[in-house]
Amino acid sequence: MGLYHPIGHRATLSFLGEVAGPYQHHESALLRALEALEASRAVWREEVASYINARVKQKRLGRRVPSPGDPPPSRMGGHWYASTPDVSRRAALHALKLWERDQRPDSANPEVRSIVRGCIATGGRLTDEQLDIVSRRRTLDEPEEVRWPITLVVSARGVVRA
Repeated sequence: MGLYHPIGHRATLSFLGEVAGPYQHHESALLRALEALEASRAVWREEVASYINARVKQKRLGRRVPSPGDPPPSRMGGHWYASTPDVSRRAALHALKLWERDQRPDSANPEVRSIVRGCIATGGRLTDEQLDIVSRRRTLDEPEEVRWPITLVVSARGVVRA
């Protein structure tokens, strides 16, 4: 947990409680939580290995700079890696709810906060206008307080990389 917390440390712990039950008090729930976390980490490791293999091939072809849509493994957070897309979507929505709850009214970018609220309200479905905003925000060099919720919104939609 100290090294792998795909949707943030606190959100990962909270989501494990939702998935596995009260793991702080019941050994069986703790084992379910550990199993869920290990399963997610295994899928993540496969994604990282796939990325590394693709980059090696690209470099051999002379493409030294990664494609803009390919995040480096260090930026592959904000997504609960799972073999079932619904689990990833649920995890992202869970993290977005925590993010929204913890924001002070004056601290979050109003446009981002609106997108997050819309995403939570619809279970990850966004309007065309909201999708345009998300797409624009993903291409900008945004600060972490904007980049993180946008990454979670993309994951809640069921899209890891766009």
